Amino acid sequence: MSWFRRSPPPPPTDLFGNPLHKGLPFELSLWQKRQAALLIRWTSDEYLKGLKSLIDGLIRGADIDLLLADQQGRDALMINERWGVRDASVNWGTHVRSALQDFQQATVKLLAWREQGVYGMTGANQCGRMLDEHSSLWMTPDEESRFNESWKQLYAYASKLDDAVSPSRNLNDFSFASEWDALSPVTRRAPQGKLVVNTAVEAKTGEHPPVAGIYVPQDDPFGALQFGWPGSEDGALRPCLTFNQVGRDLVTAVGRNELWQNGKEIAGFASSLAKKRQISDWGVFEASDAGDPRWAPALVALNAFESRSCGWYLVEAIEGQHEFLDAEGEASPGESLSCQAGQACPRDGDWETPAKANSRRGFKQGEIMPSVDGDYGRTIWHWVVDQRDR
Repeated sequence: MSWFRRSPPPPPTDLFGNPLHKGLPFELSLWQKRQAALLIRWTSDEYLKGLKSLIDGLIRGADIDLLLADQQGRDALMINERWGVRDASVNWGTHVRSALQDFQQATVKLLAWREQGVYGMTGANQCGRMLDEHSSLWMTPDEESRFNESWKQLYAYASKLDDAVSPSRNLNDFSFASEWDALSPVTRRAPQGKLVVNTAVEAKTGEHPPVAGIYVPQDDPFGALQFGWPGSEDGALRPCLTFNQVGRDLVTAVGRNELWQNGKEIAGFASSLAKKRQISDWGVFEASDAGDPRWAPALVALNAFESRSCGWYLVEAIEGQHEFLDAEGEASPGESLSCQAGQACPRDGDWETPAKANSRRGFKQGEIMPSVDGDYGRTIWHWVVDQRDR
């Protein structure tokens, strides 16, 4: 499937030529564009072909190791009366290699299904379980290390596609941001087709969208984008994953521009919530992790989201109109999207501070940002992402 089209279709009109969709054009935020770019990448035919290549390479490497093990007669040392052939290469070659071949063929089928507009999860999870159940003691340490590293990379690659098309579709703002930050600078800064919203193509939660593609919530700037398609039960759009009150408070406290990256600020926010018993998941984390910048973002993320039904619009990429997703919306040299009290405001518009509830107000560029009394110490003003939300 190609994700690009030449130009957007004309907007639908009634019998008198009046547009059916009124109001301002739907503009994607920087974060929504990044989410769309990731989903387009993971669900593309090229990405699935890349998975096939990784599986092919893993099987070729395993075949070389199996052949060498046979030539060296390793199984004679591994087979014994108590364990039989459990640790031998013949056992691994019979079961694990077969699982890898099944994974390979399943990927070929997924590619064929794409021609019918049907998407599905890879066989990575099932193949991984088979790997866990069979001994690799017949391998040398170097062979085992090389195989395990290749499998780890392959599994991580496949998991991104699985997350995008799984029945649960549980990708949220935190998981998208983590995936974006994990990209190499070259990949992250590569030009994408210009991303636009086609408000003529819409669907509702629980419905199959009319065409396969990326969909954005119509009324929620914090709601995560998702991929949907017609033709199979799993393609229906799922509830929108968006910020709950904890998540919205986090945006106010840390600022949208540094959300999830500023571990120190998030740790302070998480510690405050922990004292009020408004945050928990000590089954995964320790109580002390709330104040640790390394773990606080993930801990807060476990408490920051809720799901809701909504309407969805299709997101498309216009061929030949490129943009850099690390440029738009970020601070240009000498400019900041947060501003400390006592400093000059860097940009006209609405700002707010976690130091005071309901603090949102407008400032002019050059105006000195005031200090307010509050529970968060020093006053830091943050640029409000959605300037229209009054």
